[in-house]
Amino acid sequence: SPSQFSFGSFFQSKYSIGNGWSMGTGLRYDFRNSDPGNGYTIREYTNWSPKFNLMYSMKGQHAFTIAYSEGFRAPSLSELYLQHSSSYGLTMQGNPNVLPERVQAVELAYDHPHSKSWHWRIATFYNQYENMIDFVYSLPIIAVNREGVTGKGLEYQFNWRPNKSISFSGQYEYLDMNDRSGDPILYRSKHRGLLSTQLHTSIADVHVSVRTWSEQQYDDFLSHDYEMVGSKIIFPIKTLPAQTIPEIILSKKINSYKASLKISNLLDTSYELIQDYPMPGRTWHV
Repeated sequence: SPSQFSFGSFFQSKYSIGNGWSMGTGLRYDFRNSDPGNGYTIREYTNWSPKFNLMYSMKGQHAFTIAYSEGFRAPSLSELYLQHSSSYGLTMQGNPNVLPERVQAVELAYDHPHSKSWHWRIATFYNQYENMIDFVYSLPIIAVNREGVTGKGLEYQFNWRPNKSISFSGQYEYLDMNDRSGDPILYRSKHRGLLSTQLHTSIADVHVSVRTWSEQQYDDFLSHDYEMVGSKIIFPIKTLPAQTIPEIILSKKINSYKASLKISNLLDTSYELIQDYPMPGRTWHV
C-alpha cells in the first residue's frame, strides 16, 4: 500500500518604494512524504525557497521587472519506486536513489505600453538546475538525476492595431539548454514563433496565423539498432525537422448567431511533434 503526501505553503509581500518602484519578496515551503509500503524506507523531503523581485510601473502597468527565485521539486512516488510497462512496450523503472531537483532562476523583463494600439514585451532568463530529474531511455527506462543543467532564453511578444479593421500580433521564444556533463538535451526546439493577423470586413472576419519551430533531437528508443556500453543501452539520436504550420479562420456574426470556418494545417503538411506520432493533416472545422 504505497502512499504519498505533499504539502506546500507560500508567503509573499509587496512594498512600494516610491516613484513607480516596488519590491516584492516571497518564501515557499515544501514538504513531501513518500512511503513505498511493505516496511521499506519512508522518505521525507523539505525545502525553503526564497523569491525576490523589483518592479517599475509606467502608465499604471509593469514596465520593468527583475526577479530572482529558487525552485524545488521532490521526486514522486512513481519516479522513486514504480515499475510498469508503457502502452508502446517499454518498461519504466523507478529509482530510489533519485535526489530532489533544485533550480535558481533570474529573469529580466521589460514591457513597453506605447499606446492602446501598440504594445511589446521582451524578457530574458537564466536557469541553473541541480539534480534535474530526467529519464534515461534504456531497458528498463530509469529515472535519474542530471548533475547540472543550465537554461537560458529570450521571449518577445507584440500587439499592433493600426486601425479598427486590422491588427497584428506575434511572439518569439528562444531556449538553449545545456548539460554540463555533455549529454544531449532532447525534445526541445531552440526557436519557436507565432505570427497572426486579424482583418475585420463587412463580409467576414479573417484570422490567419502561422506557427513555426526549429528542429529538435530525440532518442530513437523504438530502434533495434542500438549499442551496449556495459549494462547501458545507447539508442541512436535522431532529429525531427523544423516546421511551419499555417491556419485560417473565417467567421461571420449575424444578429446573435456566429458562424465560423477553421482550416488547420492549411498546406496539409506531414509532421510529428514526437517520435512516430503523426499529427493530423489539413483539418476543416465548421
